[in-house]
Amino acid sequence: MPASLAPITPELLADFRAGKESALEQLFRSNFNALTTEAVATLDDAAAAQKVVASSFLEVWDRRGKVQSAGELETLLRQVLDSGLTHEQRRRATLHRMADTDGDHKQHATAKHQHEPESTDQVWAHIVGELHREKTDPSMRAREMTEHHRHASAAHMAQIAKPSGSKYKILGGIVLAAIVAVPLWYLNRGAETTKAEQALAREDTRPMKAAAGQRGTVKLEDSTVVSLGSASVVKLTAHFPQDFRAAQVNGTASFSAPTGDEPLLLQVGSAWVFAQDADFAVRHFADDSHAMFKVNRGTVRVRAGQEDRTLEAGATLQVDNQGVISDLPAERAAEAFSWMDGNFVMQNQPLSEVLVAIKRWYGVDIVVKDSSIAHRPVTMTATLESSKAAIAALEQSAGVKIAFEGLAMVVNDTAATPKRRRR
Repeated sequence: MPASLAPITPELLADFRAGKESALEQLFRSNFNALTTEAVATLDDAAAAQKVVASSFLEVWDRRGKVQSAGELETLLRQVLDSGLTHEQRRRATLHRMADTDGDHKQHATAKHQHEPESTDQVWAHIVGELHREKTDPSMRAREMTEHHRHASAAHMAQIAKPSGSKYKILGGIVLAAIVAVPLWYLNRGAETTKAEQALAREDTRPMKAAAGQRGTVKLEDSTVVSLGSASVVKLTAHFPQDFRAAQVNGTASFSAPTGDEPLLLQVGSAWVFAQDADFAVRHFADDSHAMFKVNRGTVRVRAGQEDRTLEAGATLQVDNQGVISDLPAERAAEAFSWMDGNFVMQNQPLSEVLVAIKRWYGVDIVVKDSSIAHRPVTMTATLESSKAAIAALEQSAGVKIAFEGLAMVVNDTAATPKRRRR
């Protein structure tokens, strides 16, 4: 059961938001023991639990400008702590898996690998040190924390690995040392998206939906303006933007993102978008082989795998489902983002795919029964305001006729229709 937090007075909240370290200390000292007890129940390691709790207070301190109420502060603290505990559990599980080369899982599972916990004063001293090192010399702090992680992971490996002369275990230790010694900037590089992804995977996210044939525009709490394309969903984190300024797009949407304390993070297919003070659009439906991006104003950053690309106004990009970045052909960009101008555009696409797109954008279901014409290429442009105009453009481009058979709309090949003989 979650621990009860000490009441947060309006005065404490105001001082905390104003950046007074005395407010952070008061919040920390009044809740540290309770939260550590809660964390120990998850990690079964008091020293590790203390570190996660201390890191949580530091992260909440960094986000203090976003907190508007005592309830939001409590919620943020709990969310950050939960995320930190989950990350620590996964890190430990990974270390154990890498060390278990002989399959002796039971012995490792029952072993305890703990350091002595510190006093509240000692932990607070570490927090103060982190706060002031970050202000004066962030590069030194990064190097020191990297060295700390390297030694801590090596010590953990020494405890859980059985003595052996196996060259494979020795090699595994070398590989692990290389992994844990990765510079902190590299670890932090993925931390922000990892935490956002975890928040977006929760069941309490907030979806915004546009059905087939519908579009809509919404202004979010951080003043971001989102326009949803048809048959699209934009999913926000539970307490957007207080917990994370993050969202996930399934379908297509355009964004006008204002400047904030942190960039707007968007998960689109296998890629992430980082945006501040920019207008841009994204697309990735479930049946798309690529996520597509277009910037209309400002600058955005697209990350896929280990690669980052910066896009200026007018630029486009695509990322396949394996995270490979490539240029987006102009005709595909026109198809993907023409809806923003109120148009439906298809350029040299198979008839079957055009019918899927028409159902998405107009809510009109048209069936092609003749498989011989399903791959006939179609190039067409029509306004999104009229399904009648879209059907007329399709008929003209594809050489077909749309007619009702009962209640179903069916494609007929006009080229295959025999002409009447003149008398």
